[in-house]
Amino acid sequence: MVWSASASAQIVDSVNGEQLEAALNAAELSPTMMEDSASGAPVASGTAGEFSFFVRALSCSGTPAACENLVFFANFDLGREATASDYRIVNSFNDSQVFGRAYVLANKNQVGVDYVIELGGGVTEEHLSENIGRWSDVVDAFFAKFREGASSS
Repeated sequence: MVWSASASAQIVDSVNGEQLEAALNAAELSPTMMEDSASGAPVASGTAGEFSFFVRALSCSGTPAACENLVFFANFDLGREATASDYRIVNSFNDSQVFGRAYVLANKNQVGVDYVIELGGGVTEEHLSENIGRWSDVVDAFFAKFREGASSS
């Protein structure tokens, strides 16, 4: 599979590590690839603007592992204990967004956002590229909501 900016009618129902790396590079997300030590599934770390994130590939089979689900996530330190206001901001984000899901990790004093791309059943390469490209928008929307909510608290 070749990843390029041009649209393709090829259907994708899973990706391996090389394909994931190529797709993330095409979206200018600067991936560093790893493998999950237990499953051998691809894992990527990367950057979206000024933010660092991870992608875990799930629902994998074969060698090399070809995976049907991609979970993008980024966690951010609060620098303090989570407050009721943090939960309200996260809930407001989740109520207002179609893409992405925010959360509070109270035991780690962090907030975060994730975004799932499901390939099972097949999608076009163009659809996958558009969804990967949306990740930066999800992170930006989360931070805008968090800054807005923090300034009004």
